[in-house]
Order: sequence, then structure tokens, then C-alpha cells
Amino acid sequence: METYDNIILKRIGYILFLVVLAVHIFNIGGGSAEAANVDNTARKTVTFGAYDQDNNPDNGQEPIEWIVLEEKDGKCLLLSKCGLDAVPYHNEDGTSTWEQCSLRRWMNNEFLQKSFTDEEQAAIQTTKVVNGSNQGAKFSVDGGPDTEDKIFLLSYREVFVTYFPELEDRLCEPSQTAIANGVFYTQAGGAWWLRSPSDDLINAMLVDYDGSEMFSNIHFNNTAFRPALWVNTEAVVLK
Repeated sequence: METYDNIILKRIGYILFLVVLAVHIFNIGGGSAEAANVDNTARKTVTFGAYDQDNNPDNGQEPIEWIVLEEKDGKCLLLSKCGLDAVPYHNEDGTSTWEQCSLRRWMNNEFLQKSFTDEEQAAIQTTKVVNGSNQGAKFSVDGGPDTEDKIFLLSYREVFVTYFPELEDRLCEPSQTAIANGVFYTQAGGAWWLRSPSDDLINAMLVDYDGSEMFSNIHFNNTAFRPALWVNTEAVVLK
């Protein structure tokens, strides 16, 4: 396992690397045009499901607040407003794709069962999650086969090109549970996982505390998970 100091050095080196390759940031199968009509100020919010977010399981779970990223065909795409908890992308030895990672299994099993009622689970749609190289950053690393998930993480492309082209819109406050469990954060916000690999399948992309792109070893638990899901619009109250 890498030390924390090594990860900091990696972050510094990665930033320098991005300076050299900045011209390629939007050359990811379509560029920034997809994000031209995104209006973050007009986004709606909903409350759906529950999770312990105050680091006090004795008082029960708190309702999860979500932002609405997209609405179509009687469904809406939700993303949790905060980083719910600090967890590793993969808690087993070796490398992993999104298909194989422990975080995907956990979110679509224990998290799904514990955080949503039977009625809420029925309203959550099974989604084809695309993991090809066009969903990654500037690296041609294969993200593994496409998957079918109830709950998933957003990809690099979905965040940086489609839904959050502006840096300040990617800022994400971690929950008290995430802070207690070791999320990397500052007053600006906390780091949160993406499902896309970085330069190697031992590293996954993430949104850093300041909204910039970064990566981390998939076994580290200093990054929050921010689940996304498609749900029947009639099952939620849009605000």
C-alpha cells in the first residue's frame, strides 16, 4: 500500500502532467458542447431514502438530499448532494474495474437494502452504465464492460463534460460520517469518487476537495462516495 506522502507527491506530479496535456481535456468523444445547456442554478432537489450522515447511528438515519441532474421520459437522474461516507473504491487486493469493485457491490446490495424502503427500491430504475474508454479522462485505459446497476457512480465524462463543466459546481460538502471515517477535505469541500479509472486500474478518478480532477489508489478510504440513480419522477417530490 502507498503512503499518504506518496499520494501527495502523486497529486503534485499529476497536476504538472495536466498542465502539459490541458489542451486534451475536452477531447473526450464530443468535447464540452454537451454541457452548453446545463444550468446549475436551476437544478431541483429531492429527498429520497436515508443514511447515517451525522455520525450518530443511535439517532437513526438522516434523509438523503439529492440534486436532479436530468429529467426525461418520466424519470429523473439524482446525485446525492453531499458525500455520504468515506469508503474505498475496492477493498480487496489488486486492481479493479467498476464492474468488479467492492463499492459497486456494496451500493447495489447493503446500501440499497438499508437506505431505501421496498417502495423506494421499486421506483429506482436499473440503468445501463457505460464504462468504455470514452467515459474516462485523457488515458485510454479500458474501464471494463458496461454494467446494469440500480445505483452507480458518475464517470469522468459525465461530471467534467456533461453535468458539471464549471469547477465551482463540483464542490461537495462531506457528511459528518464521511469526515469521521477519513475523507480528504478542507473548508472548500471533500473529495468524491468517480467510476472511471485513471492511468492504471489501481487508481480511480475523483473530484478533489477544490472541484478539480484527481485520482487515488482504489484501496484508500479518504474519498467519499456520492451515489447516483435514475428514479421514477412520480416517486419523488421535486423542489
